Amino acid sequence: MKLLLNFILSICMFIYGMQLFSNSLGNIKDKIKNILEDYTKNIKYGIILGTIVTAIVQSSSIVTSITVGLVNSNILSFHNSIGIMMGANLGTCVTSWITSILSIDTTKVSIFLNMNTYTPFLLLIGLILYFKNKKRISNLFIGYAFFILGLSTMQITLAPITEYKLFKDIIYSLNNPLLGLLIGIITTTLIQSSSATIAILQTISNKTPLNYYMTIPIILGENIGSCATTLISGIGTNKNAKKVAFSHLFYNIIGTIIFIIIFYLSKILNLNYLYLKADSNSISLIHTLFNLLSIIIFYPFIKTFENFINKLIK
Repeated sequence: MKLLLNFILSICMFIYGMQLFSNSLGNIKDKIKNILEDYTKNIKYGIILGTIVTAIVQSSSIVTSITVGLVNSNILSFHNSIGIMMGANLGTCVTSWITSILSIDTTKVSIFLNMNTYTPFLLLIGLILYFKNKKRISNLFIGYAFFILGLSTMQITLAPITEYKLFKDIIYSLNNPLLGLLIGIITTTLIQSSSATIAILQTISNKTPLNYYMTIPIILGENIGSCATTLISGIGTNKNAKKVAFSHLFYNIIGTIIFIIIFYLSKILNLNYLYLKADSNSISLIHTLFNLLSIIIFYPFIKTFENFINKLIK
């Protein structure tokens, strides 16, 4: 029970930190909207902006939800939103690399590379600014500190469960790729954060031997699960805004289908890489490669994809 409560606490700190950090941006959000409005006529720029903005606010859900709102307000066209949506998927990979850095052994490399080192200072600066009535800037520092604390607490909390028989049985059951895919979808849908799902997987990989065969389906599944927030944001909006929400879903479904086919072909060909150990860094790399290659594959077919969504949502 204590382990469960600590785990829930770490998830809450992680998500609360991301939300507090994002909400504290205040007027910057308006500037983000203006940037997206002015520079998304070119799909390439839309992808770049979606990537950068998501990396800053640490949440693809926020960026895609803002995009749905912009389209619903007729500020952006559905066509212009596609690049932002694709870039948002790539930008969310930054969080997984932060998690990788957190797992670095500070006795072997400089302590300055470990973000836990800076958490007390971030909290202290946040508190000082709070008492000076600069609450928005204060929340910026405190939110990011809670984000880091959530990740590190998750690592500490999950460490003991690696010895539990039930946990080992679940891990061994991941030899079924479809089950792994389902776990990724359900977990991300429930906690409303693909970053948290990847962080959990990375934390487990640091304590339990996982291979690519086990982890790749979960990573593919979390991309589909991340669409839940965007779909919710599309409720009650106009037709074009709904197109944004469904384009995000189908973009990830189609990308997952392509890569799951490649995954099974690798299995049929008995390629050895599937059974190599997957650590925190390699999970970050897989996550990044999936989203980067999805962009490369989809880019020549954006017009076809747009027409498909237009026919689907009339």
